[in-house]
Amino acid sequence: MTPGQLIVLFIEIAAPIVVLIIGFYFWSNHHVSKIQLATLCREMSIMLDAGIPLLRVLKILSERVSHPRLRGMVKEIHQSVENGNTVAAAMANYPSVFDEMMIGIIKVGETGGVLDESLRRLATHLEKVVRLRRKVVAASVYPVLAVMVLIAVLLVLIVFVFPNILEPLKSNPKIELPWITRMVDSIGQYVLHHWKFLLLVVFAAAVGIGVARRTLPGKILEDWLKLKIPLVGNFLGVRVVAARVSATFSTLVHCGIPIISCLKIVAQTQPNYFVSSSFRNTARIVEEGGSMVKPLEESRIYPQLMIDMLAIGDESGTLDMVLDKIAQAFTEEVDSAIEIFTQVQEALMILTLGGLVLLVALAAYLPYFQLWQLVD
Repeated sequence: MTPGQLIVLFIEIAAPIVVLIIGFYFWSNHHVSKIQLATLCREMSIMLDAGIPLLRVLKILSERVSHPRLRGMVKEIHQSVENGNTVAAAMANYPSVFDEMMIGIIKVGETGGVLDESLRRLATHLEKVVRLRRKVVAASVYPVLAVMVLIAVLLVLIVFVFPNILEPLKSNPKIELPWITRMVDSIGQYVLHHWKFLLLVVFAAAVGIGVARRTLPGKILEDWLKLKIPLVGNFLGVRVVAARVSATFSTLVHCGIPIISCLKIVAQTQPNYFVSSSFRNTARIVEEGGSMVKPLEESRIYPQLMIDMLAIGDESGTLDMVLDKIAQAFTEEVDSAIEIFTQVQEALMILTLGGLVLLVALAAYLPYFQLWQLVD
């Protein structure tokens, strides 16, 4: 390539990366994460427990919170509370940041005069949610990076290395290239001459998937796959759901929120469509006087161990303690499932990479075997 072509290629590759970096910067300043909310609740709890008045706590946090959007919200919450509103009512003005669970727990804490304890439990819960999410994300990042490395290695082999090995043989009319060699060579030539089109196809597919995920049918399909795909869904996914749901339910029950309200809040705060629907249906049945356990069991989403323990807790009146045990048990199971999942991924990626490299090597060196036979 000429220097000018190299500059054009660099600009074409660097421009989308720069746009992504700028977009991420603005998104990070706008998006309020769970860990930032957990830190806010933890700091409020510590200061309230130390005897600092609520208005003074909000005033201090409105000046010390580092996230610009959250700092502005705390300032407005402080002004609203100063005008006579409750903290829960002031937070309800920002439903995209403070969900029904946070508002419900804080409302119960204010009513019962135990706001510091409610905030402490809420902070602990959010920290557990963040830790669980990080484990799942870490387990998901590895296969993505492994696939990207695999694709990069294959592209280098078939686009740059393979043609150099094959070039001396193409000019020999006595050598008929094997079908596997012709196939790999055709793929490499196509990628080399149509890489812009292929990048456009990948970009369009990514945008299409992103748009589809925002539609109701797309979300339903994605959430179904998260629960039903072998190994990823029915082994890891359901355990993540059980750990998340039981931790949320436990926190709400410990804070003194009625069971029906707990079920409704769990339904509103769960991202999975089927999990949310199952708890919404359970809340309706419990309101009509039915059992809490039966509709959850009939949904066929949750592990049988979770259903059995819920039944014991519901019958014995120790639901709060049982939910704690369920959350702890399935958090440990998630750790074990992620470890097994990672080991299986590593084995599959090694076998896949080895098989594809062997395929390219055979495609490159089979013609040389024919050449040696002609020489003999």
